[in-house]
Amino acid sequence: MKNEVVVELFDSYADDLYRFAISYVGSVHDAEDIVQDVFLKLLSKNLLFDRRFEKPYLLTITANLCKDLLKSKARKTSVDLESNEYQLTYFDGFSAEDRTVFDELMKLPDIYRAPIHLYYYEGYTYKEISKILKISESAVAMRIRRGKEQLKIRLEEET
Repeated sequence: MKNEVVVELFDSYADDLYRFAISYVGSVHDAEDIVQDVFLKLLSKNLLFDRRFEKPYLLTITANLCKDLLKSKARKTSVDLESNEYQLTYFDGFSAEDRTVFDELMKLPDIYRAPIHLYYYEGYTYKEISKILKISESAVAMRIRRGKEQLKIRLEEET
């Protein structure tokens, strides 16, 4: 893929991919690496895809890289020397309440975080999420429902 096209895609979608990767893996450093890898893949391959579906395609690549990272042996055996807290540089517009909800969302298991993020923060339908995460629509619905239940419990405990 041409450098100019990749730069244009980066300018358009890097922030969204970064937020999604953070919600999936829960680590700023890993999310940065994943977003970088997405665009390196685009540079190294001669891909052609419909411009109408570029964001879902990029989110699918991001989801796959997140899954790979979470399954990797190095991730399971490594010790994070720095805090694994995420930095909300892209969430400056959040109210205190929104920030509390997002903080609690980040404490949920990754199987719930990703679908909830795609549904509520990115506005995707269950069908679109199922394609991005490569799971069934019923699995998307179940994960969102269970994640919301856990989130509700966490938020009630906090108040």
